[in-house]
Amino acid sequence: MARFVGLIRVVHPGPTLLNAAAAFTLVQIAGGPSRRALLAAVTMLGVHAFIGTLNDLVDRHVDGARGEKPIAAGRISVRAGSLIAAASLLIGLISAAALGPTSLLIASLGAMLGLAYNLGLKRSALSWLPFALGVALIPPFAWAAAEMPLPSTIEALSVAAITGGGALAMQNGLADRAADTAVGVRGAVVRLGDRRAWIVAALLHLCTLVVVCTLSGSTLGPSGRGVVPLIAGAACQLVGLGLSATLQPGLRRRGWELGGVGLLLLAIAAALDSSTT
Repeated sequence: MARFVGLIRVVHPGPTLLNAAAAFTLVQIAGGPSRRALLAAVTMLGVHAFIGTLNDLVDRHVDGARGEKPIAAGRISVRAGSLIAAASLLIGLISAAALGPTSLLIASLGAMLGLAYNLGLKRSALSWLPFALGVALIPPFAWAAAEMPLPSTIEALSVAAITGGGALAMQNGLADRAADTAVGVRGAVVRLGDRRAWIVAALLHLCTLVVVCTLSGSTLGPSGRGVVPLIAGAACQLVGLGLSATLQPGLRRRGWELGGVGLLLLAIAAALDSSTT
């Protein structure tokens, strides 16, 4: 059982499933068939499972005190982790190739951002950048997978996703701040400190919310399709920021996960508005 749980944890199931759900949902909203939406979800599952597993492989020597890390804890061997990472990337890129060259290009860029984060940027002041750019790739990937032209609203949404992804990077860094500080990993949050990193996260989430509200102006009426995900997304981000302000790493992890859910809901709100114009 411990090995099975480790196999699930090593791919970072929370963000991996969230990104897959985002791709599947946005492809459907864009007007793509269910088959292509499913391929887009598998692409995201593969690419993000690769990124998550590689993260644990690279950090196995500094994650020894973290029992939730299966490779560092010895529940999964380095060889098994390497096979999982390679197989995940292969599955993701094969699925992306089945969607077409544009989808393959965007998926490859996402994998490269994850690689850059794991192999060096995580320990620098630019640790937030792969998060921000990776989240921004999801809307154009979804529309490419749906074989639909990219509306101007979704182009703007991708720009807004940069600030949203940056906010998630801050919240993720806050969740790991104590562990990172202990092993000398000096990412952006460690350099900024808790208070300033939280303020940056809050401001970036606010910027994202303002842009999405502007993009989704027509959804704010009583019959607007995007009003429910817009309100729910803002609420998730508010609660997530509250959890990120606590001192408990477990609650901070829930905070950044809620922030991710909130960002997805805001993207759905803007995408629904785009699909009606």
